[in-house]
Amino acid sequence: MFGPVYLTLLWSMTPLLELRASIPLGHLRFGLSIYEATILSILGSVLSAALVLALLPFFVRFFERHIPLFDRIMKRIFAYTHARHSHKLAVLGEIALITFVAVPLPGSGAWTGVLVAYLFGIPYRKAMLLVCTGVVISGIIVALLTLFGHEVWNMIFNEVVEVVAP
Repeated sequence: MFGPVYLTLLWSMTPLLELRASIPLGHLRFGLSIYEATILSILGSVLSAALVLALLPFFVRFFERHIPLFDRIMKRIFAYTHARHSHKLAVLGEIALITFVAVPLPGSGAWTGVLVAYLFGIPYRKAMLLVCTGVVISGIIVALLTLFGHEVWNMIFNEVVEVVAP
């Protein structure tokens, strides 16, 4: 039903998985070249980040107005986040957000970067520039790890097969 291009794009737009899943899947499972998988994954991740960053303020305002408990929770989250992490953002500045998005570990990525940008009130254009930079760096890292990991896997698997088979 869906081709490799669409599947790779869809995987790259999912929260938590993002590029970390879409590049290996696109290249190793769906048969795309590493370049195609990486570019599609970066595009999908950037598109989802742009959409979430644009819509997040509307959803938060709506829920704050209509659900008092949500309003109280959001105020606590904002206060806690600002008290705990404002000094880090002030010291490290934009590099902190780029690095946070760029490091391909669970809990980091474009979706989380967008949430951080929103919590700290970074304007849309600046936030998108920082998140996009992090996504491109992350895409390159994941592509290299995919190629390296695949080669190591093949090397180990081929050695095991040669040892087992006479």
